[in-house]
Amino acid sequence: MLYPANSILVIDVSPFGRSLELLPALEAIREAYPNAFIAVAASTGICELVVNGGLVSESIDLGVIKADDTAGFKRAVRLIKDARRFNLDLVVDFAPKPETQFLSRFVLRARTITSARLPQVIEFLTRARRPGGERQAEYENVLRKLGLEVGGRLTYKPTSEENAKFEELLSRRGFKGGEPVVVLYTAGGVGSWGFESFGEIAQRLTNNFNARVVAADEPGDENFTTALAALLPKTAIRLVQPRAVDLMAALARASLVITDEPNIATVAMRMGTPVIDVAAPSTTAPSRASASARAATTTDEVYEEAAEILQESRSSTLFRQ
Repeated sequence: MLYPANSILVIDVSPFGRSLELLPALEAIREAYPNAFIAVAASTGICELVVNGGLVSESIDLGVIKADDTAGFKRAVRLIKDARRFNLDLVVDFAPKPETQFLSRFVLRARTITSARLPQVIEFLTRARRPGGERQAEYENVLRKLGLEVGGRLTYKPTSEENAKFEELLSRRGFKGGEPVVVLYTAGGVGSWGFESFGEIAQRLTNNFNARVVAADEPGDENFTTALAALLPKTAIRLVQPRAVDLMAALARASLVITDEPNIATVAMRMGTPVIDVAAPSTTAPSRASASARAATTTDEVYEEAAEILQESRSSTLFRQ
């Protein structure tokens, strides 16, 4: 049974990549409550995407959220300040933390729907990343508690303007049009593949395939490209503090995406971009069962997989010509 509500606050205090599952969840909520006021409190990139998609009435930008984040108190102050402006009927918390539960239950005093708390507590205490499938199941669980059917798949299609802007960036950096474009993206934090490994792959693909490497930070952040700067080839492009739409356009344009973030891998695959997932097998969402996703962990394995993908791409292009 659908819970009646005219004013809803949706909270997701998760890193950008992991909270991409919020997009199809919000689509389901907006469809069920077409006339309701819906506000979202989430990371910078997620706020940008849901506002651009017309899914929410207002957003509360919580900045860049890391897996090992320690800014819970500061974020709680911002949440309380901004959320108290709304006369809320319902709070939907997709990643419950102590500060968000305090806000919804004791400050806003609104009806609150959350996922199961235990997995969130375990993740917070151990800093362990859970498989992408488990994260998706949590979003689906919350939707069911709202009386909603599970929404659509996690997808994103850049607009022609977003694609054109990324092409202009490539052109300004000397891109000739024939080189393969390889996007590197990391979730960072515990379980990350390692900056040195990303740097080594960037060098090898540039030297042997004349690849144009694009190292992309998560929206609003610069940690990855800063740490990788000295390890990248001179021709590499760094997307520093990108807008979320710029990152999505890069994923769509790439010849190959190498990442340790399952949801970024999923989005890229559904755009038709080949992916190598370098996360440990226990945290990998895509698998070799998918024709467009391959799993690899060592730099040699990743290089061999990348070489095969780029050679297949080059061969098919020549065949079409």
